[in-house]
Amino acid sequence: MPSLQLIANTPPNDKHQREALQRQNRLQLAALLRATEEMLICAQQGDWESVEELEHARKQDLVVSFENNAHENSAVIVEALATLVYLNKQIFTLVKQAKQELVNSQQGLQQGKSAVQSYESHQDI
Repeated sequence: MPSLQLIANTPPNDKHQREALQRQNRLQLAALLRATEEMLICAQQGDWESVEELEHARKQDLVVSFENNAHENSAVIVEALATLVYLNKQIFTLVKQAKQELVNSQQGLQQGKSAVQSYESHQDI
């Protein structure tokens, strides 16, 4: 038995195609924003491995999303960009803080190691 297929009863037109493309582009932007928010949550939790994985996937989505939206100059695009910049700044701040904490930790370990070496060298006297 042959399967039935629905066929549009009106011919496609530029307006409908443009609206469909805009919907698709908005969905891509929404997914991009969700990924960035997820990166921020992972960064807040100190899950840097997940942040790195999400960033790798997000880079590809960024390219695709803005290639598709390059010709569009809408408030939605502007708002999405502003939100992305804001979230990226928060992530960057958390990365800087974590890096500084790591540096401080390393310095503390080095100081402890130096103190132990100094103590051990004076034990021989």
